[in-house]
Amino acid sequence: MRSARRRKLIEKKKKAVKNKSLFLKICLPIILLIVAFLFIKLSIKYWNGTDKFSIVYKLDDGNVAVGVFDPKLEEITSLIIPGDTEVNLARNFGTLRIKNVWQFGINEKIGGSLLASTVTQNFLFPVSLWSDSDAQSLYDANALGIVRFVFFPKYTNISLGDRISVGLFALKIKNLNKNLIDIGKSQFLSKQKLNDGEEGYTLSGTISPRLTAYFSDNSFAASNTGKSLRVEIKDMTGKPGVADKIGEIVEAMGGKVVSINKTDTEDSDCIVSGMDSEVIKKVTRLFDCRSGSDSGGFDLKIELGQAFAERF
Repeated sequence: MRSARRRKLIEKKKKAVKNKSLFLKICLPIILLIVAFLFIKLSIKYWNGTDKFSIVYKLDDGNVAVGVFDPKLEEITSLIIPGDTEVNLARNFGTLRIKNVWQFGINEKIGGSLLASTVTQNFLFPVSLWSDSDAQSLYDANALGIVRFVFFPKYTNISLGDRISVGLFALKIKNLNKNLIDIGKSQFLSKQKLNDGEEGYTLSGTISPRLTAYFSDNSFAASNTGKSLRVEIKDMTGKPGVADKIGEIVEAMGGKVVSINKTDTEDSDCIVSGMDSEVIKKVTRLFDCRSGSDSGGFDLKIELGQAFAERF
């Protein structure tokens, strides 16, 4: 009687151990994979596998690069800005060689966003994502460097899900589908003595559409007509040139500015309204605005106030 009861107890324990072993070997890894997948998926903010994905990053040699990753054409373009190019800093910080902007932003506790905004304003390259030099591995297809960029980034505002997505994309792009453009060798920069007395580069005119074309966004083509979205800018800044610059950047993205309406100044920041939620999201992210509801009949409406002009 006791031995029968003991055998049942032993068999029950063996079954429990077996079930636990099966759980640890099969179920637990599957659960962990599902949790990891959901975490990565939910952390993707900008990469959608269709639209272009742009990053600005500093290089170890002092130059600055803007990488454009195009899933539709399956190509990568890297535009190199010489480090000794003198630029007007965003947020009205004055002028500086672009190789020093990254560290200046770190010192001011605003990180790489200063470099991103400065590049956008000076070169009309609409970019809000930034990274340290590890991002160069994406263009070089350096697997070890990409792992470092994805899992052990130094300084970046790119989420883990986005880093994984763009990293996997970069690994599959062949060299034939990579474009390297040195802006220092173009006609858009001229070499001369800068304010500090040393030689460097300055912008010698309007950036060519041949360069800004790399940043055109599919979302800015009206779905029903195929034409560019009609954009109105309401200028309440009281500061000359701000609305015009915003218009140039929006047109680089593919929009068509049909009206810049100057009105009385208002102590406000910026509001973006429109017909397409995806377009609104991209413009608000680029200029750090908030979304509104009244587009006044335009495809996209951007309202700019004095507070925006002070930080632009």
